[in-house]
Amino acid sequence: MNGIRRLIAAVGALCAPAAAIGQQTTPTAPPNPVAPLIPLAPVTPPASPVSTAPLASTVPDDADVVVFGLRGSVIQDVQPLATFDSAAIESTGASSVTELLRTIRGATQSADGSEPIFLLNGQRVSGYGEIGTLPPEAIEKVEVLPEQTALRFGYPPTRRVVNFITKRRFRQVELRQAVGTSTRGGGDTANIHAGATRFHDGARVTLEADYRHADAIRQSERGLLPDPDLLFDPIGNVSGIAGGEIDPALSAAAGTIVTAAPVPIDPAARTLAGFAAGANQPRLFDPGPYRTFRPENDTGKVEMVLANRISDSIAGSVNLSAEQSRDRHLGGLAPLTLLVPAGRSPFSRDVLLQRYLIEADPLRFRQTVTTLRAGTTLRGSLAGWRWDLTTSVEQQRTSGYTDRGIDSAVANAAVAAGADPFAPLGAAVLSRRLFDRAALRTRTAGAKVVATNTPLRLPAGNLSVVATAEVERTGAVSATRGTNPFALSLGRVREEGSLAIDVPLASRREGVLPWAGELSVNAAGTLRHVGGFGTLWDATGGISWAPSTAIQLLGQLKRSEAPPALAQQSTPTVQVPNVSVFDYRTGRTALVTLTQGGNPDLLPERRSVSSLTLNLKPFAGREWRVSATYSDTVIRDQTATIYAFTPRTEGILSDLLVRDATGQLQSLIFRPTNIAREHTKSLGMTLNVYGQLGKKPPEAAAGSPPAERPSFYGGLGPTLLFSDKLQLRPGTAELDRLGGDTITGAGTARFSGYGYGGLSYLGNGMTFDFWYNGANRVLGGMDATDLRFASIFKLNLGAFASVHHFLPRQAWTKKLQIKLEVSNVTDARQRVTDGNGRVPNRFQSAYLDPVGRTLTLTLRKLL
Repeated sequence: MNGIRRLIAAVGALCAPAAAIGQQTTPTAPPNPVAPLIPLAPVTPPASPVSTAPLASTVPDDADVVVFGLRGSVIQDVQPLATFDSAAIESTGASSVTELLRTIRGATQSADGSEPIFLLNGQRVSGYGEIGTLPPEAIEKVEVLPEQTALRFGYPPTRRVVNFITKRRFRQVELRQAVGTSTRGGGDTANIHAGATRFHDGARVTLEADYRHADAIRQSERGLLPDPDLLFDPIGNVSGIAGGEIDPALSAAAGTIVTAAPVPIDPAARTLAGFAAGANQPRLFDPGPYRTFRPENDTGKVEMVLANRISDSIAGSVNLSAEQSRDRHLGGLAPLTLLVPAGRSPFSRDVLLQRYLIEADPLRFRQTVTTLRAGTTLRGSLAGWRWDLTTSVEQQRTSGYTDRGIDSAVANAAVAAGADPFAPLGAAVLSRRLFDRAALRTRTAGAKVVATNTPLRLPAGNLSVVATAEVERTGAVSATRGTNPFALSLGRVREEGSLAIDVPLASRREGVLPWAGELSVNAAGTLRHVGGFGTLWDATGGISWAPSTAIQLLGQLKRSEAPPALAQQSTPTVQVPNVSVFDYRTGRTALVTLTQGGNPDLLPERRSVSSLTLNLKPFAGREWRVSATYSDTVIRDQTATIYAFTPRTEGILSDLLVRDATGQLQSLIFRPTNIAREHTKSLGMTLNVYGQLGKKPPEAAAGSPPAERPSFYGGLGPTLLFSDKLQLRPGTAELDRLGGDTITGAGTARFSGYGYGGLSYLGNGMTFDFWYNGANRVLGGMDATDLRFASIFKLNLGAFASVHHFLPRQAWTKKLQIKLEVSNVTDARQRVTDGNGRVPNRFQSAYLDPVGRTLTLTLRKLL
């Protein structure tokens, strides 16, 4: 509850600077941004293969972005899947474009989970930053268009298109401060943001600086039960070699065969009788105070966008950004297994002593990621062609430190030389600490030209042509120093060109076959040469038919080939010891050495997608839109990381794990690999509405603002998965993910869905969104490994208010907003049980969702 008290106390601290802002003529500069994050620590496998929750998404830095110049609908002959005007945007309570996109993510995300292509009113832009830096108040309207629309902008038709239409003139300075906490303790967060935006006579300037901090969440703050399969303890537990009997004499003294026993706390009691008193009852230890679920993180970012006309026919923009992120993570006390020779203990045989080194510092992991990016855009027209040229240069440096603990060979040598195995280790042994230092540097430079034209006027309308040419060079250098040295240098050049056409066949507007409504076909082809992979190609064909203004059908066939991401090939290899995982062969926890890193031998992916979409707008005077998309997807040589090894998976991918002679799991390899084939069939639906409540008021008198009405927005997005089958290697049996097979550790739900909505009036409002995932299972071959994942429903609520609405006489309250958000209101956790009805230790709810319910309080001041 300390975090909650700090959250409440923060209101006063936040209001004080807000009051001061009201007295200033210029904003106070924010603190200098500090650095960002991401550690090479033990990786927890994802709880589900693809997170479809619309709440925790952020827009990727490499998202493709385009701008379209019309202030209105992007394409007149394709109905938007959803539209949001300025009133609907206000009703979301979003304080940034990223928050807005998170709120409406269900409408913008494709059926396969792909993020959208972004448009702005103008031309193509150099990166997401040109949109992400805009405040929501600068946006007049947002349109979400179907995947087929992407063809008209030089992109493959597999991702939806989001068009942002901005106001013609706009000026604003923004200061924002937020604090948050988890109701279960730990994980406190803080954010400070400053930004400035101006549109005037075609010129656009945006500046922003942002700093975020997140406290670590320690395992001890979540009340986990100690794992009975882990025999480590600060004093120690002894066990027989390979899990066998410790000593017949000890078994005789205990009256049963003894395979494990705690070391007595009193050294004088370390006799056969003393060990027999705890026979087969190893002492359990909670390492929670020394281990973090979520690392401590600091992230800082600065970004600038400048755009203006260069001449009467050419305009341009520049986008510059710098970001750094730092993670600090605790991996627990260093575990150590010592071989205690016969005669050095009360036993007649050699035994194993498993002990946590309480006398040594906890294991630590650190990672720093620094990203520098520059992008430019030039756009214009020539001989009927509209063209734009975008260029970008990016460098990212990642450095990581992995603490591997004490050298067990040195410790065992000390015991063999006469050191007391039950006593704390000496300074000479403790100083022999093992570690890995990893570094990765990637550099990317690229340019892309897109030209569009309508060279022919056909009876049913204009024939549209889009041509693109692109070149990109990427290089990566990675290395690991320490226990397992590693070095790799990769480079790649990609050159590609594409051509897309859209041909109208019938048009009611043009009087050509009017009985057929609006009918058109489109096609696109792309050839690309990628270093190391040769020539790859894409081909797409589609049809669009709108028999009336309320109905539209879209059909599409697409074949594509794409290389793996360079990071999947070049990430440095790191070995992390003593990672606890669930063993699907035994149903118990195993401590393994985990190898993580890239795979330079990956093959290109080949994908075939067939889809049919129905769009409905049932009411002409209302913004109610319904969409349903059926997709049939076949992917060959897909790149994925295998996180779970059931008996069926292990039999096929035995090269990714090692067991000893007794069958105990010793090591795992978590690195990208190619999956021979995956075939999925799904139906996704969306319902999106927005509008205003009450009757439209009469026109306001000249010079008076129009009367306001309550605004609302909402949406639903159920998804039904008909089949999902995998073939891990050519010629092997298929895995049925809906039937209980897994490569992620979680089952695959047949049904999932999301919803969102909000209501606002006079700057005050409430919002909600939720996510549902149906029950599913994993078949492991025995009761202890047959897992059942219960359905889960997560609800988020938010409320925001205009402080000036309630304190109209206080000048400092003008344009001051306060917002309270509660994520996961019911503190819902995934419940997992095995075939015996028990919760496996590694599937305790806190492992699957360590954060739980959170509260976030935000103050936002506009100047």
